[in-house]
Amino acid sequence: MTSVPALPEADRPGDARGRMKQAAQRAHRNRSVRASARIGLLANGLVHALIGAIGLQVANGGAGEADQLGALSAIATRPGGLAVLWLSTVALWGLALWQGTNAAFSVAPNRRILVFRRSLNVGKALGFALLGTVTFWVALGARAGGAESVRRADTAIVESPIGLFVLLAVGTTVGIIGGGLVWRGVRRNFREELRYLWGPTKVIVLTLGVFGHTMKGVAFLVTGGLLVAAAVFADSRWVGGLDAGLRYLLTLQSGPVLLNIVAAGLIAFGLYLVARAAFLRH
Repeated sequence: MTSVPALPEADRPGDARGRMKQAAQRAHRNRSVRASARIGLLANGLVHALIGAIGLQVANGGAGEADQLGALSAIATRPGGLAVLWLSTVALWGLALWQGTNAAFSVAPNRRILVFRRSLNVGKALGFALLGTVTFWVALGARAGGAESVRRADTAIVESPIGLFVLLAVGTTVGIIGGGLVWRGVRRNFREELRYLWGPTKVIVLTLGVFGHTMKGVAFLVTGGLLVAAAVFADSRWVGGLDAGLRYLLTLQSGPVLLNIVAAGLIAFGLYLVARAAFLRH
């Protein structure tokens, strides 16, 4: 009886998942993708630091829009700003590719945790891709000055039949992300993103990571809470992004102090991203 030769592992039916995983791992290890990821982290760090700086300005009576669009528009007005935006666009999309393919290296003691870790990588990748897209549109000429258009869009969302459900879903998602960031900061789970550190460098980077993740989480919790409130009370005045969430802090008792702390935390998060670019683990 003639035996049938076994198929090579890569050619076996059903092994498409394995080939996809190998392709993702090769892309993740690619030097160009890794370099792009580092530049993307630097760009993301710059954006967060600028958001924090604008937040400090607002907390002390100044003007500005303390969100990603406001920060990117501020970059665009500086000499060489457009070149920075175009470079950042490509780098952030490269960072999204690097972060997404990192899911191929995820390991866990059981399938449930493995799915969670892979989903977390994909979620981060989508966030970086979105920021890259916003950067692309700002580089094309979008500006943060269209506040009136944004307000009209917010009102239309609230008044639409499904708008309130959309706000509720988005607000809940933003709040969950915020809670996750606070947990990640307090538990210092972000250490898995960094290679081994020691001495004063370790203390500085961990301090930036804890403070930065926690305060960004607080900002997201407030922003998500406002979106949920807007859905519950059908009030477009509470609809807004990160800028609206930070400005809401000013309405609370000791509001300027709170906003100064959260804004400083966003700057710390930006500096942590710079450190992450320098001490990238994978």
